Amino acid sequence: MALDNLLGLLGDTIRGGEKVTDTHLKILNDSILVSDSKTNVHCYRLPIDANGRVRFKPLAEFLKHRIVDYAIPRKRIDAAKESLNKTGSTAALLKLQSEAKGLFTSLAKSGEGGELLVFALAEAVFGLSQIICKMSLKTSSEMHYHGADGVYAEGVEGGILKVYWGESKLYGDATTAVRNCLNSLAPFLNEPDSEGAARSRDVFLINEFSDFEDPKLTEGLKRYFNLDDTKSLSLRHCGIALIGFDSDAYLDDGLNDDEAALEKKLNDQMPAWLKQIKNRIGKEGIDQYDIHFICIPMRAVEDFRSYFIGLLEN
Repeated sequence: MALDNLLGLLGDTIRGGEKVTDTHLKILNDSILVSDSKTNVHCYRLPIDANGRVRFKPLAEFLKHRIVDYAIPRKRIDAAKESLNKTGSTAALLKLQSEAKGLFTSLAKSGEGGELLVFALAEAVFGLSQIICKMSLKTSSEMHYHGADGVYAEGVEGGILKVYWGESKLYGDATTAVRNCLNSLAPFLNEPDSEGAARSRDVFLINEFSDFEDPKLTEGLKRYFNLDDTKSLSLRHCGIALIGFDSDAYLDDGLNDDEAALEKKLNDQMPAWLKQIKNRIGKEGIDQYDIHFICIPMRAVEDFRSYFIGLLEN
């Protein structure tokens, strides 16, 4: 398949609709290039309503409404849509919604809300295609799937396919979130291609369960992941990482009546986040890889996490 055709087919798989950044996340800084690296940092904050309250519940609800897109393979979604068109019944779609909810863990420290945030930003904001629905391969809802938190792809000029290995961490402490997130991401970028690489399991899953209906697109992508194919020499490993963490820039509900003051406090804290990211990129030896690093300061990560888990239990 010609590269232009592959890029076009890959781009067509990106789902449209409302972006998480339209209402539920506000841009603090769209892109900051970390010096001496290829890492771009993107910072967002939670919105404030007219009553001075921090709005995090609608963000969790926005993500809940996308669990089918994230967790269920496209061919099954397409089959459910076809059933709706033929019968007029939404039963097949509702069944997928129920199945998707059952795939998420209820563990108290679940990070799956972070994984959904990566998904929401990767597709709609950064224009990356999800190439495998790993959630559908879980054998138990009470465990996390081993491997990357998500796998996305983007074709670029020169015949290069950029695969983005996703990682997300939601912690109260920003330093811990940065450290653990990049420590988890590093093996997916650093380890040479081989059967023993950290990403080898995910590569196998991509080859077996690639999330596309079009066989031409599936076969075209598989060539990049086949180490016996010359196309594999044109595969570039990249990262998309997200951290959510607590920030005291937010005040108690009813007191956040000055958004300019809130943004100033967050912007004043930003150099510390950037310093931590730069230091950890250097320690992990991943400064030469293209990485989208997303920072989302919250008032209380645990409030967001527990509310998200509660939504999926109802």
